[in-house]
Amino acid sequence: MLYYLLWIPAVLSTAWIYFLSPALSCWWLLPVLIGCFVAANLVYVLLMFVCTWFAGPNKMYAHISPFYHALTMALDGWILALCRVKIHVEGLEKMPTDTEYLFVSNHRSNFDPMVQWWVLRRWRLAFVSKPSNMRKFVIGPFVRRCCFLPIDRENARNALTTINAAADLIRAHECSFAIYPEGTRSKSGELLPWHAGSLKIAQKAGVPIVVATIEGTERIAHNVPWRRTHVYLRIREIIPAETVKATKTTDLTEGIRSKMLAELGK
Repeated sequence: MLYYLLWIPAVLSTAWIYFLSPALSCWWLLPVLIGCFVAANLVYVLLMFVCTWFAGPNKMYAHISPFYHALTMALDGWILALCRVKIHVEGLEKMPTDTEYLFVSNHRSNFDPMVQWWVLRRWRLAFVSKPSNMRKFVIGPFVRRCCFLPIDRENARNALTTINAAADLIRAHECSFAIYPEGTRSKSGELLPWHAGSLKIAQKAGVPIVVATIEGTERIAHNVPWRRTHVYLRIREIIPAETVKATKTTDLTEGIRSKMLAELGK
């Protein structure tokens, strides 16, 4: 929304030239529009750089910042549009509407969270991700202000701290969380082994698990800028909170992974 507000001066200036300066040829509108487009994007980029200084690089936040959320969401939609990504969604009507949840998906590409965050923008959703993503310039501080949490799977104490922090945010009704149990993206397309502890967030918070699959994001980088990429996000199943809490973590993990393997056909 914030990004599109920057286009208001562009629209007004174009209208002024068109209606109040009839002597000008319509060809003048093209450079004006291009100039306004470039100016709007420069203002937006500058705004992001300035705001980076006010976001703590190593801090966990207890509340989502509406301002940083709007900036980051605008950037997300902008990148997907520039990359010519066409998203096909199935099963969105299954999504919980009266409770937070843990979103679980396979991981094919760095574009996965961008697509899923954009599709699920109606919900307050944050991601659990590896620490290196939280240290990326501009993006790292911004997603931290959106309550994204780093998890070091090689450090048991750190992983437990993150799991507890995510469960606390869910119980406080601040946001839902998304996680990739594989821990990293699969370059071959095959479903990698899962980290069982990933699902403890849902068990500790007492919320349902949304099981989803994503396909096609691995082709985005190869298709840009010449071809449109079709991405398929499917909401497969909603596992009730009661079932999540009553099932052993290992059994829950194996059950969801087996179903996902069958649905992906791999």
